[in-house]
Amino acid sequence: MNNFRDNHVWSDDRHNQLITKIEKKRIPFEDRVAYVGLCFVQLALLPSFFSTDLPHFTLPLMVFCGLLCYQYRAYVQRDMVYTIGNTIGIILNGSMLIRIWVSF
Repeated sequence: MNNFRDNHVWSDDRHNQLITKIEKKRIPFEDRVAYVGLCFVQLALLPSFFSTDLPHFTLPLMVFCGLLCYQYRAYVQRDMVYTIGNTIGIILNGSMLIRIWVSF
């Protein structure tokens, strides 16, 4: 029985290039750990959404401003983990601010 390489004209160099390209697309361990940390950090704010006791507006406002600064850095450095985390944080803190200001 012929295998795939026998049926197609692929050089070993081309084959190795494709394998290397696939291996580069894997998420490194440190990024996987960062994604888990991202979940913990972003989910920490969720209990405040379901509570009747809202924090003072300065807390989410300062976090929101800090996340905007972090987002700029993540964008410049093309860091996907921080870009995703900061975007989620900006959305959650922004909606918390709206919720606080509407309740006044």
